[in-house]
Order: sequence, then structure tokens, then C-alpha cells
Amino acid sequence: MKKFLFACATALALMGTASAQVGKAASEATDAAEHKIDQKRAESDAKKSGPVGKAVNNVKSGYHKNRSNASKEKAKKSLKNATS
Repeated sequence: MKKFLFACATALALMGTASAQVGKAASEATDAAEHKIDQKRAESDAKKSGPVGKAVNNVKSGYHKNRSNASKEKAKKSLKNATS
């Protein structure tokens, strides 16, 4: 009986960990999407701006592109950890 209870407790703990990893992956995917939106907005603003505004918005665009890619990779890693 003790082995059964221990096995159930272990299974529940693993399910909780997997659930947390899936939640983390969802959060990271949301962050990636938000950064992608901000990147596109900065690119659009750069087209409408003068030389200084163009430079500033291109820097913003690059930042959001990098953050989007980092969040995307973190989401992939979290999903991989949830399934392992």
C-alpha cells in the first residue's frame, strides 16, 4: 500500500511539474507574440519617421526581434521539458 501511495504522489508531483512547464511555455509564447507586435510597430514607425526617428525605431525593432526570438526559444525549451 505504501508503494502505491508513493507512486501516486510521485505521479501527481510530475504532473504538477509538467503543468507548470506548459504554463511557462504559454507565457513565453505570449511574450514572443507581444515582442513581435512591438517589432512590427517600430518598423512601421521607422518608415514614417525622419532620420533620427528612423534610427531610434530601427533599434527598437532590433531589440524586440531579439526578445521575441529569445522568448520563442524559452517556450520551446519549456515544452521540451514538459514532455521529457
